[in-house]
Amino acid sequence: MSNDILWIKSRMPGVVHDGSSLVSTGLVSCLQDDHAIDLLCLRLTAREEAQAAEPSCPFRNVFVADTDNSGGLSRRIGCRLSYTLRSELTSTPRSVFYESGRRARALLARILAERRYQRIIAEYYTVAPLLEGLESQTSLILHDADHVTIDLEARQEPSLPRRAWLHHRAAQMRAFVKRVGPQFDSVLTLTPFDRQAYEALGIEGSQSLDVPLPDLPSTLPTLEGDSIAFLGSVDYGPNRDALVWFLADVFPAVLNRYPAARLRVFGGGNRNGLRSPNVDWLGRIPEEQFARDLGSAALGIAPIRLGTGVKVKVLDMMWHGLPVVSTSLASRGTPAEHGAALIADTPIAFAEAVCQLLGSRARRLELQGAAEKLLFERHASPAARAAVGRKLLGGA
Repeated sequence: MSNDILWIKSRMPGVVHDGSSLVSTGLVSCLQDDHAIDLLCLRLTAREEAQAAEPSCPFRNVFVADTDNSGGLSRRIGCRLSYTLRSELTSTPRSVFYESGRRARALLARILAERRYQRIIAEYYTVAPLLEGLESQTSLILHDADHVTIDLEARQEPSLPRRAWLHHRAAQMRAFVKRVGPQFDSVLTLTPFDRQAYEALGIEGSQSLDVPLPDLPSTLPTLEGDSIAFLGSVDYGPNRDALVWFLADVFPAVLNRYPAARLRVFGGGNRNGLRSPNVDWLGRIPEEQFARDLGSAALGIAPIRLGTGVKVKVLDMMWHGLPVVSTSLASRGTPAEHGAALIADTPIAFAEAVCQLLGSRARRLELQGAAEKLLFERHASPAARAAVGRKLLGGA
């Protein structure tokens, strides 16, 4: 039998260093030493094309399918109107039509006519129609429980019309996933919470993965000082919501006790409306400088209140040796969920947890050690990576 794998993702992982791309890179790394992996992606930028030509690229071949709406303005408008109508008539999220179109189907058919694969691994439910008839040989990775995410957003939405629209979108996603999810041989999620959310929709036998990470650094930061790190673009809704909440409801109480404390925001985006004293907006840090600058912090925070899936920022801060204060939501799928961080969900509790770490370097070092141990056991050891590899290939 062929030892080859076809990986399907809307964008080529590795160029854009967002959470989704880092997850994909980690998953691919569990298989690339023992399998030849081809990638079918639905869009390719110039940067991605350059990466595909590099010797370090993990993919043997990169196949690119244009979306059906690519072209002139009239074509894009026509597709949008068509997809919107079809979405309402079929209870299918509109994004599905963009990523499972005629061009992608034709390219996939040509690839499969020319090559035999041991396994197809696809990311996101939006490509499910593309794989019709191939579900028995496909592992479908669901990064988030999007229907739960949108319902969470709806509950915080003050506008009644928009709240109703969000609930409608969530209902569409639930209906679609209930139709297509059970057909796949293997459905994989990134947290046990998401697995349970999909099991509630009738997808039995799904499994959750611990996101694979690179080998842990040989040295860890000393955790001196009184700066607090936050990772993520402030243009991303859950990140903006987290910072608005932290700056308005948490940080003032921290500054009352530790006036010299500073929040350092690693990430770009429009920071209008996010003004506060003692905040350093660092923007996008070059990769070679990022570890050094992050390592100068005393702790990291993940005050995330929206979304599902794994919050890679928590894994990233822990991997770089920072102790973390996290909400329960942000802890899912990370060592924070297993006791290696301080968990707080109210402003008073979150401020108290931050102050506890600012006031005790010993406590910071204790959490650093606990996180390092769990990161290795669950995310970075050869055994952990092998376990993920088996699940990706359809095993237990």
